[in-house]
Amino acid sequence: MELEKHHYRLKSYYEPLIREHGLSYRGVGWATSHLQTIRFEKMSAIADISKTSILDVGCGAGGFYHWLLKRGFTGNYTGIDFQKKMIQLAKSKYPAIEYPKINFECGDFLEVSGDHRAQYVFASGIFSLADMSLLRRTVTALFNSAEQGVAFNCLSSRAPRKSPKIFMFADPLEVEDFCKTLTKNVEMIHDYLPQDFTIYLYH
Repeated sequence: MELEKHHYRLKSYYEPLIREHGLSYRGVGWATSHLQTIRFEKMSAIADISKTSILDVGCGAGGFYHWLLKRGFTGNYTGIDFQKKMIQLAKSKYPAIEYPKINFECGDFLEVSGDHRAQYVFASGIFSLADMSLLRRTVTALFNSAEQGVAFNCLSSRAPRKSPKIFMFADPLEVEDFCKTLTKNVEMIHDYLPQDFTIYLYH
């Protein structure tokens, strides 16, 4: 998928949600806060990340950072998101003067990935409107930006219900096989939600 087409899909889907729901989980497309929390829990289980540097790709309004902060996170955090309004909301909630260890940036990660490095890189929910070619490009960039590991999730083709139809439900084995071309140290978790899987890649 070309980036221009992907940008159009992102804007068309998320801008109405942002206008209506703002900082809430609904604003970034999650059906419930419970589902968002479960995905955060699975991603963060990649390692003890409480004092590490983190890059959160597709950070929205900083929901993952908020979740980490409540659990004692003291490391450095950078969030990047294509949606300008989301970054504005995140910066208003976490002003730099009060939170010197965090940084929010607006942009497409694939266009600026070379400028970012962190011990752990995370991406939650960013592939729903992508396709496999874009997923492969993005996961490669995520891995290249990580010093120790990457955690990301996808909707699964094994889900009992696949809606809305515009979403990509990826084949977990196909995604896992691709990740193993980047590193042999790959772990997939597919037992926490029927429609979802999470993958860890370690350097």
